[in-house]
Amino acid sequence: MKAVNKKIKNYNYHVVEFYFFVLDMFSNRRVVLSLFVVVLFFMPSVTNRNEFPTYRVVLDPGHGGVALHPMSVHGDRYETIFRRYLDYYKEGAARGALREPVIVYSIARKVEKILKLLTPGRNNTKFYQMLERYADGAPRKIYLITSLSRDRSISENEADIMDDPNANYRMFDYPDLDGRIRPGRISRINEGKPHLVVSLHLADAGPQDFEGMSPVITPPYRFLHEGLRYLQMKQKEKKFYTSSPYRDWFVEETTRSDFSWFLNDVSLYFTGYPLMKNKQTDRRNFKGYRYNMVTWSYADSPGWEHAARYHIPSSRYASSVKDFVPDGRFWDRERSMYEGFRRDGGEEGFGGDNAYASYEIIRYVCNSLNLHGNDYRTQKPGKSYISVWIMPLHVNAINAFIELGYLNRSRDRYLLTKKQDEIAEGIAVGIFSLLAGLEVKDKKFRYMPRGKAIDFRKYGISEDENYFNTVTGD
Repeated sequence: MKAVNKKIKNYNYHVVEFYFFVLDMFSNRRVVLSLFVVVLFFMPSVTNRNEFPTYRVVLDPGHGGVALHPMSVHGDRYETIFRRYLDYYKEGAARGALREPVIVYSIARKVEKILKLLTPGRNNTKFYQMLERYADGAPRKIYLITSLSRDRSISENEADIMDDPNANYRMFDYPDLDGRIRPGRISRINEGKPHLVVSLHLADAGPQDFEGMSPVITPPYRFLHEGLRYLQMKQKEKKFYTSSPYRDWFVEETTRSDFSWFLNDVSLYFTGYPLMKNKQTDRRNFKGYRYNMVTWSYADSPGWEHAARYHIPSSRYASSVKDFVPDGRFWDRERSMYEGFRRDGGEEGFGGDNAYASYEIIRYVCNSLNLHGNDYRTQKPGKSYISVWIMPLHVNAINAFIELGYLNRSRDRYLLTKKQDEIAEGIAVGIFSLLAGLEVKDKKFRYMPRGKAIDFRKYGISEDENYFNTVTGD
């Protein structure tokens, strides 16, 4: 930035020098004055350029497509080794007429409308007036470039008359009707090089001890690598897991322990294969190399499929955890300090900036509902869902991933359908606070936000480059 400013100042100096040259050449004051006005018009303004910092934010309402048969045509998680979809499209939770993708999209649009007030060139007075309910003092001025990761949700009736109804909604890259690989949602998000991605979801039902709104986070590489060492019998003790803040692992079925599900996801994360109960690789259920299903700078070089097809032992394509070696660009990325910042330690003591961003937005949503007269004992920041989730792992930005509620709970249904404006306001204020910081006003509220901005300086690589900008390799 200093170099850029220096160039601007030098340019301004030469423009003024040219003006005095003209002054010597012409004696007609009217001509000189006209020339001077033209020069000033084209002179770049140092004070107005980058007056406030600008952040890029993506609002990511979950799902949007439909789960249709056959999977070979309408699925997701397309892998290019054998050119097939590995999973059905996940269309989200539903209860009667209530559908998750419709609800979260509606809330995301309301958040977008609020944040658009901070677009460069817009009148932002209304936004800062809204902040007066939440903050003391004059907040920092920032600009936001806000976008949505998808458009409206489609219905099954609409899907019946479309050739590829899930084209705009798939998580991973996919082939179009002509066989060309198109970017999926994750690739499109990363292409915009956002600083913050806010993913909004809800569920059919949740465990009894999961009340309120819950972050969805992925643990750091160092923790998952300890699981790999355990499976490779290089680590015999479970203490790394039992004494860890990442212990509360997501359990898919109660027939297996949380540690068993952790080891299953460790194998999935490293090899693309889940584990059976006997800890043997499930060779019939390959889930693919997810980092190669995304268009970004961390994918393997073109032609990688030739090596991966044979699952060569002692390589990153080994089908057994015992033979797996984490090498290559993606695994270098996973071991980097930047991924540590995103997913480890941080303000919450675990989960890095991802967990902090998720919890902070939840606290602001609770605060917003409280300020608007809607408070309830189960309306709170809940426990985290911890696993090797796709979005927190594969977007190259801070990812606040939030489970907003559960459709089987009447209180949640009421909030998610009748209090969307209040929820959206809390999300919008939380996003602003994460980027600019806020002096929180109501310090007696039991779920008081911390108001601390994320320190983006630690993601800097050089004066002109940061971690978020490296995702496409431009």
